[in-house]
Amino acid sequence: MFFICSTLGIRNKYGASGDRIIKFIGNLGQMEDVSNLPPDQIQAHIAALPAGPACLMGGYDLIAPFLRDNPSKGTIDDDTILPTDAPYGATPGNAAEEFAPTRPISRIPDGNIADPAAFLALLGHQHAAPTTATPPGSFEVAAAEFSGPMGFVHAAIPGANGPQHLSPPDDIDTKGLTAELSNSGRIHVILHGSNFDPDWARLWGHDGTEKAPFVRALSSQLFDLCDLRGAIVTFSSCYAAMLDVAPATDGMRTYANQVALTCLQHGAKVVFGATRANWIDTIAPYDAFGPGLVAQVWSQLAAGKPAAEALMLAKSAYLKLALSETVGNYSYAKKTVLQAHCYGHPASTL
Repeated sequence: MFFICSTLGIRNKYGASGDRIIKFIGNLGQMEDVSNLPPDQIQAHIAALPAGPACLMGGYDLIAPFLRDNPSKGTIDDDTILPTDAPYGATPGNAAEEFAPTRPISRIPDGNIADPAAFLALLGHQHAAPTTATPPGSFEVAAAEFSGPMGFVHAAIPGANGPQHLSPPDDIDTKGLTAELSNSGRIHVILHGSNFDPDWARLWGHDGTEKAPFVRALSSQLFDLCDLRGAIVTFSSCYAAMLDVAPATDGMRTYANQVALTCLQHGAKVVFGATRANWIDTIAPYDAFGPGLVAQVWSQLAAGKPAAEALMLAKSAYLKLALSETVGNYSYAKKTVLQAHCYGHPASTL
């Protein structure tokens, strides 16, 4: 297991706290210093390592993602470029492997703005993650129009016995949400996300009818009130794993406004999510696109696979199913796996 780190970048970003952060990263496992290397050279460095998971340390300012054309560009999908960590798990020069990598890859991100205390707290949770038990129980929430996909994923979550909220009617002020989240080790969210400030700090419910208002359903601020130690969180929501900003002048991703970062900073062992718009299949059996992949992740976790490997295997299984079905869905299936990420300790288990 290898932790891929730019020590120079950390020292430049965190100043006097940089050496302490680097030491903490070294305590996670074998650290590989890739200071000043661009993504293709980092990929080659990882490919030369012995077999095993690789975990990228920090956000995009410390370890840049690859930028790939959206496979579904030119359809009704507005995304053009996908930031993706998937190529770090692929053989250099093998474009097909980027959709189904052969090495497990995860990232432990930090915020765009240097906050050493918050990053150290997150690293503390991550150091304990492989040996932290997953609390019993579950919490699931979906936009009302996604009730079918939520039920499909629910069936794949082992031990799922908690509430299944729909929004609407539920919203950010629904009584008891904080307590329900804090007591749950298995969390799945299938709400609408946003990629612009300040709305990216919230996740939105919707009933699917034309011109119906979107409802504030969850937020980073609500997660900030929760004890998520030991939890595994999956987002089928758009932009839940987005660490950059679009446009570039539109604010900064921080622990206070990016849901995956907030969950990790409050103790989640691992968070799975997509960096861009995540397509949802609303026609039975609901096994395509985002929820289809997330259900595969939960199935791999249920089989005892550690987090990064679970995503790697889920991508392969999902693609095998998706590419055997409707030809028109190929581009969306490829986008689904290319933008799907594991944030957290690669050895975390259910």
